[in-house]
Amino acid sequence: MRTRMKLIFTIFRNAISRAAIVALLLLPGLMARAASVDFEPGALAKERKEICLKAIHTPVADLESDVNHLAMLSETCRAEYGTQACGLPDKPLESNKLDDLYAYYVRHPVGAHAGAHQAKIDRHNWEAQNTAASR
Repeated sequence: MRTRMKLIFTIFRNAISRAAIVALLLLPGLMARAASVDFEPGALAKERKEICLKAIHTPVADLESDVNHLAMLSETCRAEYGTQACGLPDKPLESNKLDDLYAYYVRHPVGAHAGAHQAKIDRHNWEAQNTAASR
């Protein structure tokens, strides 16, 4: 009986040691993931751009988890900072379709941001440089 108890104790101790080692190995990854959960407007804009770039080469259906994660962060941002600061429309989304989620949380905010910050091009300056260079 005593030998059996020692054996059980040894197995239990080894199992706990292994679990502790696995936890220590996974801890940096979990901490990095927790740090990446950022719902500030600047971080959301960056994540939207990344998803938009991924969507160029990947079907939206394959980005479902990214879009859902961004939707959750966007709504947290809306509650914390307000609708305009987070780049979201005033009207809430009424659909749960993935394409609608992508359009609402990714495509429209990225497009609105890009449209608001386009550079003004003055062709008059180009013509003056071309004429001076050709003389």
